[in-house]
Amino acid sequence: MEVIRRVLPEKKIERIQMLNDQQTFASTYDAKSVRFDIYVQDDRQRRYDIEMQVVNEYNILQRARYYQSMNSIDAYEKGQDYREADDSYIIFFCLFDPLEQGLQKYTMHRHVDERPEIVLHDGSVNIFFDVRSLKQTVSPKMQQFLDVIAHRKIEDTDDFVVKLRQRIQMVKHDKKWRAEYMRLSLYEMDHRHELKEAREEGLNLGKEQGIIGTVQILKAMNLSNDEVIDKIMQQYHLTQEEAREYLAKS
Repeated sequence: MEVIRRVLPEKKIERIQMLNDQQTFASTYDAKSVRFDIYVQDDRQRRYDIEMQVVNEYNILQRARYYQSMNSIDAYEKGQDYREADDSYIIFFCLFDPLEQGLQKYTMHRHVDERPEIVLHDGSVNIFFDVRSLKQTVSPKMQQFLDVIAHRKIEDTDDFVVKLRQRIQMVKHDKKWRAEYMRLSLYEMDHRHELKEAREEGLNLGKEQGIIGTVQILKAMNLSNDEVIDKIMQQYHLTQEEAREYLAKS
């Protein structure tokens, strides 16, 4: 709840309900499914999907649109008036600049093209953070949270951030949790970056970024260099020499 409060302090959220972490939706049996990382609802029935994006797949806006559509389907009850639909917030924490415009935070609403000043309050909002950004244009509390995600040094004056950092260190050393997290992370990255023969130069670049992102996650989980090499060799079908080169780049 504290994270959402820091992202949207003006909402004055008092309590939240976990609808389901890693919630999976599919609108029809043959539709593309989507798994929400953290999916919660507050005391005013507003819904929040919080996502962590390590690798830039250059489809962040399309993903947000799809997530909003799945969130909306879940928010509407049969026979419910459209005006009573729950508000929906999709929040992405990215280890890259999602729009490449140099901002630390991007907040998106729909508007009228002919009158850009007219914002359409349809209940859907997308928010993107560039975790790496050092611009510090967000609130101090929000900045502290971003600093923890980015593994930057922080002062021990924020109780929530201190506890969060301690929790991160604890789960990093939990073998059962680490194995499950690694399995899910590698599955997601392998699924999203299937590393076929590159169809174009841009795909080759995406492949390299994907592998480097995976290496950084594994190193942050305190795996040895040999373990990291073994994992990326398996997941990305690399030779040992290629795996060592990616380890050196990360």
